[in-house]
Amino acid sequence: MTTTTSDPRRDLQDALLDLQAQTPNHVDLWRVQLALRNLGQPPGHESIRVAFLGLKNGSNSGPTAKKLLKLALVDPLNPPASWETRLEDHDLSQPLIVRVGAIEGQDEQIEEKLSVAKGHAIPELKVSSPPLNAGNLELLLMEAGELAAAENTGDALAVDDAILAPTVEISVPPKGTLTPIATPVHMALLVGDGILGAASILSIPVLEGSDTVAAAVNFRKIDAEDLSGCPIVKVNLEAGEEGVELFRENVGNAMRYQALWSESNVGRIGDWLKSNIMPNENDATKPPVRNLIQSLLQNASAKIQADEARGLFKAVAGDILPDAVARLNQGLSEWAQNAHEELQERLEMAFAGRSWRELGWWKLFWRADDVGMLSSEMLALRFLPDAEKSIIFLAGRVQEAGVAAGHPTQPLYSSPPPTTTTTTTTSTAVATQSEVKWPTHISFTRSYLQGKTVPALQALAQKLVLQSTGGAALTTALAGLTYLSAFGAYESGAIAALGLVWSLRRLQLKWESARNFWEEEVREEGRKAIRATEASIAEVLDRASKSHGGEAETLEELRKAREIIQRAEDALSRLP
Repeated sequence: MTTTTSDPRRDLQDALLDLQAQTPNHVDLWRVQLALRNLGQPPGHESIRVAFLGLKNGSNSGPTAKKLLKLALVDPLNPPASWETRLEDHDLSQPLIVRVGAIEGQDEQIEEKLSVAKGHAIPELKVSSPPLNAGNLELLLMEAGELAAAENTGDALAVDDAILAPTVEISVPPKGTLTPIATPVHMALLVGDGILGAASILSIPVLEGSDTVAAAVNFRKIDAEDLSGCPIVKVNLEAGEEGVELFRENVGNAMRYQALWSESNVGRIGDWLKSNIMPNENDATKPPVRNLIQSLLQNASAKIQADEARGLFKAVAGDILPDAVARLNQGLSEWAQNAHEELQERLEMAFAGRSWRELGWWKLFWRADDVGMLSSEMLALRFLPDAEKSIIFLAGRVQEAGVAAGHPTQPLYSSPPPTTTTTTTTSTAVATQSEVKWPTHISFTRSYLQGKTVPALQALAQKLVLQSTGGAALTTALAGLTYLSAFGAYESGAIAALGLVWSLRRLQLKWESARNFWEEEVREEGRKAIRATEASIAEVLDRASKSHGGEAETLEELRKAREIIQRAEDALSRLP
């Protein structure tokens, strides 16, 4: 754990780095990087980034934002600078970064260049504005098209993120693919044009204060009384441009310039910038940097609080206690033991019973057509009926314990194993997976045996009877032919008896082998059904236990993140 030092700036950096590393999903990493960059700069001389965002609402907000930025930076005491033309000609389909600072020697040739920064595909324009040169100011000019999507989410935090970390699309070489990149800022100015622009701005749910997110709307003719109590700044850019042009033409137009400049109200935007970006005498941290960090911590705290609320809700609504899991596991073990005992006892009774003895090999000649009926009846009555009822009761106990509360739309139990997934056309077919409320492996296996193995066993019985009868008839015919020939009755009778014995012996061997094989298959399929059912219930209980542990672990991580935020807030409060 990071210890507290006597340097609050260093403590704040360490806390933000810990927050970035441990809870990246709860903070805007781009804004954290901007805050860390500022904390690495000399106190009171941090670079401040301000966004001029023209709203895409069908009005002329984009060009209005460009005009407002120009008037906020223009120096009426000097003739028009080349950067003003460059700014006017810039296509707003691409964002623009304007760096404000004194240009050595006021070299116009240097000032004329519209460059692209290394590693950054956003064009940059260097501008000298005497009132703002000392503020280490960067301006981002762009149209805010993503605000509408953020508003549609209904999340005020998402709207703030879209304003204070607007997304720009840059071209990535070599194919020139457009990639969205977040560009975090300290302050933002929402710019609109006319009544439509004002209505759009007023409809945006902004959480940040006016010192961080301000708004300006261009009204050509409107009284001050009409805007009384309105949070937006009313500007008249046409009046401002006219005043600057008159003053540059003739200094004698100073009175007219002053009147038009006051009417334009652009000075309020300049004052808003200067009050936030200019260095102070005590080298204290600039307010936008402090506001940025405070906003970061507040947003992270809100997201953590929301996740904690969701985690606690899941813990209360969808959790089962460890002792309940232990009781259910004990009940599952007892069920499995009883099911295996039932399978062994009931099948032994069934295969030793009168119905199965009725299918002896010597009775197949008049019982071959009854093999399917008797076998299906035996499966329906003897194949784990009590175990199936007990597992339904156990599944009810699991449901009562609240295991499925966290996944109400998902099937709770797995489907039967792939070895028995053949679809049957009988009325006992298993319900679809979305309807399963208890393990259906036993009923599915019973349906499989009745639908696939029983018909095969009956077909084999009929085939063996036919073959045995045909073999006996063939040898009898051969005996008759030998009797009519030179052989006597003794030899002919021996041939007929040998054929009959051979046919019956073959019938006995094959049928008894088939019966034994079917008995073992029924037993094995029963054991598979029990194991699959037990695994299905155990998987549900294991998932519930892991979910309980996972929620507890998540809540512990959120608690640690909250401690980091408290540490950062403490360092921020000590920051000069």
